[in-house]
Parts: sequence; C-alpha cells; structure tokens
Amino acid sequence: MTKTLVINYTPRNGSYTKILFDEFVKLAKEKTKLIHLDLAETPPDLLLVENLNLLMEWNSGKRDFSESELSLLSNHHGYINQLLQADNIVVAFPIYNFTLPATVKAWIDAIVVSDKTFSFRPEIGFKGLCTDKKALSIIVSGFDYSNSDDVNEYASSTIKQNFDFIGITSKQILAFGVDQNRDQLDSILNKAKSEIKDLVDSWFFN
Repeated sequence: MTKTLVINYTPRNGSYTKILFDEFVKLAKEKTKLIHLDLAETPPDLLLVENLNLLMEWNSGKRDFSESELSLLSNHHGYINQLLQADNIVVAFPIYNFTLPATVKAWIDAIVVSDKTFSFRPEIGFKGLCTDKKALSIIVSGFDYSNSDDVNEYASSTIKQNFDFIGITSKQILAFGVDQNRDQLDSILNKAKSEIKDLVDSWFFN
C-alpha cells in the first residue's frame, strides 16, 4: 500500500480548509496509508541564527557536525525523512495576506535541503531528487484572486515552484472567494470536493 503524507495548517475555528482536508482524508484513508502532520500542533523550526547557519553549512557540503549541532538540525531532518518515506504529499492551508502562512513556509524551508531533496553540480546545475512522488496542494482563500486584475496571491506559485524544484509533480485545488462570495460558498466547497474525489480516484485506482 502506498504512503501518503497529509499535512494541514487549519487552526481557525470553522476552517473551510479543514473541511476540504478532512474530505481528502475520508476518501483516501482506505486506499493508502496516511501519515498525519498538523503544522499548527508541531510547527517547524524557523530559520533563526543557529539552525540557519548550520543549514547553510550543510548546503555547502559540511557533514561532520557535533551531537549538539545535529540536535539543532534534527527538526528539519525529521520533516525531510517524513517526505522521503511518502509516495504522495497533500498540503492543505489558507492564504494569509496574499501568501503562505508562515508555518507552511517554514515546512517548505525545512524540506528543501541539499543532498536530501535536491542536488547541485556545477556541470549540470540543480536537480530535484524526489521525482518518484506526487503532491497536491489544497488552498483556500477568502478572496477570489482569479477575478482580480490588480490584486495577486503568491501562495500557489510559491508552493508549486518549491515542489518543482525538488522534482515533485504537483496539482492544486483552489477554493477561492469563500468570504467574498458567501452566497456561493456551498458551490465553491462542493466544486473543490468534487475535484478532490477525482484526484483520489486517479491516484488510488487499484
């Protein structure tokens, strides 16, 4: 049976993102082994002075770290190992202030690491090391950016770029306008649920 890492950041009471995340879990739980990661309960370490500099040393090729240094890196490496052990990754989160919540960005920063999820060689450049995996991003926004010419969101492009960079083919299900178009809320959520069902059926067809 395949393994699917399901990641959610859904701390808000009445979260529409949680509704859609739970829909995926309900449809997929009998078809794949689910590994749960709640980023609100177990947030990744932010890139602060000590761990940031250790990560930069890692990305530069250093591997002879002390036990205390490896302990500081263990949070990042734990998230990487979760990712590497999964066949599929599902990330569900809302858009805050036009982009990813900080905790979701911290997860991305934890998993994009040299010689773990990507490599670099001067003669060939960057290469993603996770080409055997698929990903889905479930993204919810109160505002409908698709109908705006002067306001943009950067969450969907940011997470797609990072998945692309580490070699993961990804899809997105966007539920935009849940606050702006409250009279269409049921339609927006039902459309997203239908897309989730279609994806579950295509991923887990056996």
